[in-house]
Amino acid sequence: MFLTAIVGWPIKFARTLLFFLSAVLAVQAHSYYINTVERQLRQQYPGSEGSVWQVTDGNRIAGIHSAEDSWLLQTPNCWGDPQCNDSGALQHYADTIEADIASARHWVDITTLVTYPDGIFQQAIVSGLRQAYAQSPTIRVRILGGTPPVMGNIDTSYTETAKAYMRRLKQDLGAMADNLNLSVAGVETSWLYSWNHSKIIAVDGRSSIVGGHNMWESAYGQVDSPINDLTMRLKGPAAVSAHQFADLLWQFTCRWKDGVVNKTLYVDLEQTNAAQGVCPTTFTAPEVAVSGNVRVLSLGGLGFGMQTPGGDEGGLPAADDSEASCSRLFKDYVNNDSEYTMANPEEEGLRTLIASAQHSVFISQQDLIAPCVGPLANSYYDARLFDVLAAKLIEGVKVQIVVSSPGAKQSLLAPYSNMKKMTEITDVLQRKIAELADVSAAEAQQTMCDSLQLAPIRNADGVATWSNGYAIGNHAKTIAVDNAAFYIGSKNLYPATLQDFGYIVEDAAAAEQYQYYYQQPMWQNSKSAATVDYQTGRCL
Repeated sequence: MFLTAIVGWPIKFARTLLFFLSAVLAVQAHSYYINTVERQLRQQYPGSEGSVWQVTDGNRIAGIHSAEDSWLLQTPNCWGDPQCNDSGALQHYADTIEADIASARHWVDITTLVTYPDGIFQQAIVSGLRQAYAQSPTIRVRILGGTPPVMGNIDTSYTETAKAYMRRLKQDLGAMADNLNLSVAGVETSWLYSWNHSKIIAVDGRSSIVGGHNMWESAYGQVDSPINDLTMRLKGPAAVSAHQFADLLWQFTCRWKDGVVNKTLYVDLEQTNAAQGVCPTTFTAPEVAVSGNVRVLSLGGLGFGMQTPGGDEGGLPAADDSEASCSRLFKDYVNNDSEYTMANPEEEGLRTLIASAQHSVFISQQDLIAPCVGPLANSYYDARLFDVLAAKLIEGVKVQIVVSSPGAKQSLLAPYSNMKKMTEITDVLQRKIAELADVSAAEAQQTMCDSLQLAPIRNADGVATWSNGYAIGNHAKTIAVDNAAFYIGSKNLYPATLQDFGYIVEDAAAAEQYQYYYQQPMWQNSKSAATVDYQTGRCL
């Protein structure tokens, strides 16, 4: 019997290996959209593969509860309810954060936009860290906040320094705080121009929560004007990609942490006693076994000021659209600077995802139009993106777009819209179609209206404002193509020169759930406000 086992083992191993390889090849063969994006990225950005972007197999799209959409963390998720009563969505999101962090045995990464986490988000982080520390006192925790000008330099009701957040975090953690290996950084990579905008919670290279939510209860709680947003959770090796993207941010942090000028303009770093002496540039944790069969493309961008892996030579040529620039006085980096395109492969990746669509494109975003505030914001729109959208409309591909209502805001100091009117989008699309197809303005308009659906977001049909009179805001950054693949992350499709990160997922079950639980209810409640809708014949 022993000899039989010894002899049979290679055969069994070979069968297992063959089954595994067959499964991987099957996933790759059915990954048309990710493969298309991957080919473009590998051709244009080979040097940043494995750090800024990469493809991983063996992921599982999963939430912490049994509901099939528990991985899809959308808030307020009150579709069809004019009062937007508490749906439990924010609590589920917070429970997901707490559960993932509590399971940590080696490493926790959190990246966000300042101000730092508060309210229910802070409670979830603190509770999770307490539980994790109780099981594994040697865990390392990195929390990095992107700091727009002034936001991370002084302490007020609306701004907070890393030192102040560390003090608040220690108070919440209690006696364990100084024994926890904890580093907190506020980072601006290019003064006035660039800072972290990614939203990541990654644990042990095993699970990650990635999307559009800032960790502010005032924006997403039971408030008068909650903001719509979308984040996702997965398990598997794509979580390592999130840690590795955080590594790039921390490498900048550790390189620029010293000196009065650097501390004032770029990096504000605070560490507990247990973390002193070592700046945590590189994620380390034991490798986690493959937990699923989903292919994921992790896609990031470095904004301005960071070192570009592989160098910055060989970027895209200028977009050749003078109307996309805000002013002749300031350079339009997004559309006309090749070095910028090399640092930000996510922009070309998302355009390629849209270009890969054969039947339909869905976009849910805050805006496609940026504010023109030179010298801070020098691009009115992404000219290459509008070229792709125009080409899809010319092909007859159905394009559905939902954006913030013009003028949307969460408070007087928190705007969630750049446009003054919805026609800012259609004006550009119509002009692009006319140029690409070489047709008249009237013919271009008809081509656009034959395939486009464009609406400001509504949580309930016919309800244009919240009870406080504020227009309804959308902060999601998501794209879906052909009901087969989708992107969820932090990247705006309007020009924004920040550090961002997200996932492209190609999986039939997840795509179906995305469409059923998110896209369909959003459009069902927003379509009556559409300014263009090929199904009803509404055309401007």
